[in-house]
Amino acid sequence: MDNSELLAFQNQIQALKDDIPEIMDSLAVGEGRYARDQARKICKEENIVNTGDYRRNFKSGTKAIRAGNSYKIDVFNNLDYAKPLEYGFRSHFVPGHWEGNSFKYQRNDPDGGMYVGPAGGYVRGHFTLRRAIRRTKTTQAARLNRKMDRIIRQRMNGGGTE
Repeated sequence: MDNSELLAFQNQIQALKDDIPEIMDSLAVGEGRYARDQARKICKEENIVNTGDYRRNFKSGTKAIRAGNSYKIDVFNNLDYAKPLEYGFRSHFVPGHWEGNSFKYQRNDPDGGMYVGPAGGYVRGHFTLRRAIRRTKTTQAARLNRKMDRIIRQRMNGGGTE
């Protein structure tokens, strides 16, 4: 009786099992990139800021963090003004003046300045990252199943790693 095929299959299963942490890490990193891209897409669709710095500074981690049976990946924007844009802020006066189409900030500008938001009010946040994560989670199961099926098919057909 020849069970070489069965042994080969068993070896493929063992190799797949050994590579699960690496596979899960790559899937989590991919989900982080997807969330980052969704945040950038939201910024572009809604024209949230005019320079594009806010949109370009959405980043995702390159290594997943394992927490029990789950994997976490960081998605962030570390610009100084990212937090107020995300969550909102109280209206405030900004000293300075307009030069052409741009506003020049000057601490003690005698020409005046401008009020950002309604006087005594609040400027609502855009919640870009929160919405990007929600979009990612909505389609995550189908996307991960598709990727995992592809990885398993590749491994079982002798394709090795991705």
